[in-house]
Amino acid sequence: MRPTGVTVIGILGIVLGLLGLCCNLAGVGVAGALPQLAEMAQQSGGSTEELQPLLDNPGLVRFTMVSGVLGIVLSLWMIVASILLLGMKPIGYTLMMGNAVVLLLWAVVSSVVGIALVGVEPSSLVSLPVQIAFPIAVLIVLTRPNIKQAFERGF
Repeated sequence: MRPTGVTVIGILGIVLGLLGLCCNLAGVGVAGALPQLAEMAQQSGGSTEELQPLLDNPGLVRFTMVSGVLGIVLSLWMIVASILLLGMKPIGYTLMMGNAVVLLLWAVVSSVVGIALVGVEPSSLVSLPVQIAFPIAVLIVLTRPNIKQAFERGF
C-alpha cells in the first residue's frame, strides 16, 4: 500500500512538472525571439521601452535562455521521478530526492545571478519562497520514517 504522502507528492510533482515544462518552453521561445520582437515593434512604429532593458543586457537574455533550458530538464526529471514514485519504485524515491535538492540549489543560484544581472530589486526575491516550497515539502515528507521504510522494502 502506497503512503498518502507519496501519492500527494507524486501527483503534485506531475502537475508542477507539466506546468514547469509548459512555462519553460514558452520562456525559451520568447527569450529567443526578443530581438525579432523588438525589431518588429520598431518597424511598425511601436515602442520598445519594455524590451529595451532586456536588449541592452545580452547577459540577461542568455541567462533567461539557460534558465529555460534547465527548467525544461528539471521539469522532465520531476515528471519521470513522480511517475516512478507513484509506482513505489526505489529509483523514483532517489530521483525525487535528487530533484528536490537540485531545485533548491537552482532556486538560490538563479536568484543570486538574477539579482546580479538585473540589479537589486525587492521584486527579484518574491518568487524564491514559491520556488523552494515544493522541494522542501518533498524533503520533509519523503524522509519520514514510514515512507523511508516503504521504499527500503523495495531496495
